[in-house]
Amino acid sequence: MRKGQITGNVFTYIFAIIIIALILLLGYKYIFETKENIQETELILFKNKLTSDIEAISSDFGSSKTVSYSLQAELCLFDLENKEDIIFPDDFNPLIKDSINSNIKKNAFVFSNSIFQSYYIGDIEIEEQNFKCFKPSAGKITFTIEGTGNKALINS
Repeated sequence: MRKGQITGNVFTYIFAIIIIALILLLGYKYIFETKENIQETELILFKNKLTSDIEAISSDFGSSKTVSYSLQAELCLFDLENKEDIIFPDDFNPLIKDSINSNIKKNAFVFSNSIFQSYYIGDIEIEEQNFKCFKPSAGKITFTIEGTGNKALINS
């Protein structure tokens, strides 16, 4: 081989490495964005299903339904009519505390290390502490909703 051919091959290899690196980088970015979009879509579907279940059962006095939702984060539900009686644990999420104490009309909070979403899901009633948090077990959260005529009573 001549010296000119060796130099030409080096540039070809460098160019090939740059192209491969760009393809890998763009592929990783695309996969990461797709994962985020899927997570956002799952949260929207969860909110819509939960709100629909609350609305359907709350007006049907005496009926109850055990619901199960696929969720990879913790869910906390709050009885906003009795929020003055809520005593938060010391290590409770400060964003949720602030939202409840600021009279913002949000009564459902979904949170994890990478997620924080808040929603209003309809009028709910929660006995005892006036709030209830559910941690996912095998990627699912399960609880019972009972209709009281104008609200939904949440039980674990």
